[in-house]
Amino acid sequence: MSLSFGMLGAKAGLCCAVVALILQTASARIGYKKLEWETAFEQTPTHHGDGETSPSVRYSHAAVTWRDEMIVTHGYFYDRANASPSWRDDTWGFSLRAPHTWRKIVPLGGGATGSSPHGRYGHTLALHGSDLYLHGGTDGGTRIHGEAGFQLRMEFDDMWRLSLTDNKWEQLKPKASGHPFGPGKRYLHTAVAVGTNIWHYGGSNKSDLWGWDTEADTWFEVIPKPGEQWPGRRQGHSAAELPERGGFVIQGGTRWGFGDKALLSDVWVFKAQSRVWEQLRTHAPQPAGRLYSSVATMNGRMVLMGGSTNTPGMKCEDEAWVYDTVTSQWDTLPPAPVQIYHHSVVAHAPTQTMFVFGGHRCGADSPGNPAYLNSVYKLTVPPAYREAEL
Repeated sequence: MSLSFGMLGAKAGLCCAVVALILQTASARIGYKKLEWETAFEQTPTHHGDGETSPSVRYSHAAVTWRDEMIVTHGYFYDRANASPSWRDDTWGFSLRAPHTWRKIVPLGGGATGSSPHGRYGHTLALHGSDLYLHGGTDGGTRIHGEAGFQLRMEFDDMWRLSLTDNKWEQLKPKASGHPFGPGKRYLHTAVAVGTNIWHYGGSNKSDLWGWDTEADTWFEVIPKPGEQWPGRRQGHSAAELPERGGFVIQGGTRWGFGDKALLSDVWVFKAQSRVWEQLRTHAPQPAGRLYSSVATMNGRMVLMGGSTNTPGMKCEDEAWVYDTVTSQWDTLPPAPVQIYHHSVVAHAPTQTMFVFGGHRCGADSPGNPAYLNSVYKLTVPPAYREAEL
């Protein structure tokens, strides 16, 4: 009889512990909703900003965190005032600690002279040490035929390096000791630096994985073994380094020609040392499939914001989510102040804050209601919320 009571007591204790864990987790998720977005930089009245203390509006640019700055480069917007496409080739730094200010790193116009990569969008950007690496993208053929109209299959295949210590771009030529061509022309792919390699995945509806060795200046391809898991072809997906897994994570995107299955919501991690992929589990509720969203990682968590949940045609979202790579759990964050896609999200680990810059609002551009943005919003996501869940 005493044994039975002991068993009942153990079961009751276990039940109470489970209930306590559920309540604790629910409380933590409610805590996420108490967070508030702040404006770190207000939208400028004109598309071009002032060109000296702030960058122009833009979308499909690229951004990374370097020390206490967000580095932004290239991108595109349609210049309504001059009825002309505007391909950007400038580079800016934004201070991630208050007071938040911009500084010009590389001025506009270097693409025409060859001192900077030509203006483009859909390119990749990765940081290794104090060097930025830019690859690919497209300008719709502007470099060839001028502003006569956007044309398909006009992607770049060039690789550039920008030293953030002397603020100079250099076009890199892959050495013969590696793959002679590399990934070739493409856009809407991703690139993440892990160790001394920069990993490029997908884009232009492809499924290949390429590494750029920053020490040897060579390309190499990782080819899946028979039966090995692989994320498959996609473009317009998002990626970020995941140090806790020794690699990087990719999420979402789209595949051409798959009808209602074109939009993806899956999460994959690539482990750089073993060079294998793993699909991470996800539990509902979770974000719907989308493309042109953006992610950043902090302390084993991946923060996702925005994107389009409709294709063809675009429906911009203001949703923000956080995915815990330990518990495989998605949680909602407060909606962002704007519904956007083709923006950038970076994380500032010392302050546990994510920053959102630029993007497109999926609507027609008009005075007083800009479709293109150069505003910066921020949301602090303290690690205490994750610790409470665990």
